[in-house]
Amino acid sequence: MIAKRHHFTATPESAGHGSASWFALAIALGAGVSAFTAPAFSLLFLAALAAHALMRAETIRLQPLSLAGPIFAALIVGAFTGLAGGIGVLFVWRMFADTRWSVCEAQRLALAAGRPGETSWRALAHAWATPLFGLTLVAYTAPHMIAGLPLDLPHVPIWVPLVGGALAICAVVDWALQRAADWRLGELAAAPATHLLAHHVLFILAFGLMIDVSAGIVALAAWRLAHAAPLRQASLTAVP
Repeated sequence: MIAKRHHFTATPESAGHGSASWFALAIALGAGVSAFTAPAFSLLFLAALAAHALMRAETIRLQPLSLAGPIFAALIVGAFTGLAGGIGVLFVWRMFADTRWSVCEAQRLALAAGRPGETSWRALAHAWATPLFGLTLVAYTAPHMIAGLPLDLPHVPIWVPLVGGALAICAVVDWALQRAADWRLGELAAAPATHLLAHHVLFILAFGLMIDVSAGIVALAAWRLAHAAPLRQASLTAVP
């Protein structure tokens, strides 16, 4: 007797070589746009993504000690500069943490694709360039308001985001040319390349082109939650 059983796949590699990355990016951008038009709906959107992640994630790791350092730093800075400075510290921490996660994800995908040469810090330096540009731009345009709370960073002169933007352009173009050469030779690892392209698009749109930092934070949070438990695709497989 042959029985048909549903099974699910949740890895980006199996989802059409990076289609999960595009889907997560679409969710993130949708959340960011909703933060412009309907802020209350964007919060509901994030709550739904968080609930889905809690229900569908196979393992949930709680690391409260990892929060101690950023919170302690925010309290110290806030004591001297006020609430806005403390929230600014938390913002910088989240930018760093999400960028580091994305770089680690790119390394994992490159190893899974058999491309260890794309996992070194030099090969992935470009992945830090666009978040750094976004951070300098947020600092240049500070202060900001996020969900009614003030956010402030040290105000930098205009040449800082200009230099950061130039470095980001050079790094991303160099990476894109290398991936184009791989594609021309038929050696492109689609999964890590798609993830990194979505990474650059997200950070540039969220903190480089959007005029609302709150929308950028919502988009970044939605991106992480969409990766935490992606929507799974069902397939039918004949098993004895």
